[in-house]
Amino acid sequence: MAQEKPNKLAEWLSIVREQSPTWREAVRRWAAHVMEDPSLIWQNAVVRYVTYGLAGIVLLVTVNTIMRAVSPPVPQSAKPEAVTADYHVICTAGNCGHHFVINRRFGFNGFPVTCSQCEKETGSQAIKCPQMTCQRWVVPIETETGRYCPECDYGFPVKP
Repeated sequence: MAQEKPNKLAEWLSIVREQSPTWREAVRRWAAHVMEDPSLIWQNAVVRYVTYGLAGIVLLVTVNTIMRAVSPPVPQSAKPEAVTADYHVICTAGNCGHHFVINRRFGFNGFPVTCSQCEKETGSQAIKCPQMTCQRWVVPIETETGRYCPECDYGFPVKP
């Protein structure tokens, strides 16, 4: 017969139940000693760390409140942060070569996309050639030595 795995949570809870009368009595004795000599409270590490933690939280909330009060309000004419971007696409089908723009979420990497003219899934992401004499939107040629502009043979920088 297969043996059941022990339930760790149930074991832990039973240990806590067994030990709780001992802990309660120890806390009562400690509280009685603290009543006699209040300086003993700081000799308990748990009390010190809980106090420091609470003081830290109060400090963070206070600093946050002050920063919000001091910072200027957002202008009503401010636009919400953009979540999409425009991507230039060129169809790589033999005789199409259609250049169009799509709007997708930032970080879109679902290329190739469907061409809006020939309706084939041959739309590749285009980049603008930085060469001053070219300045065209192109789909770079990928080789083992790097990426190149098909119009002027400019070597694009390596992708980050």
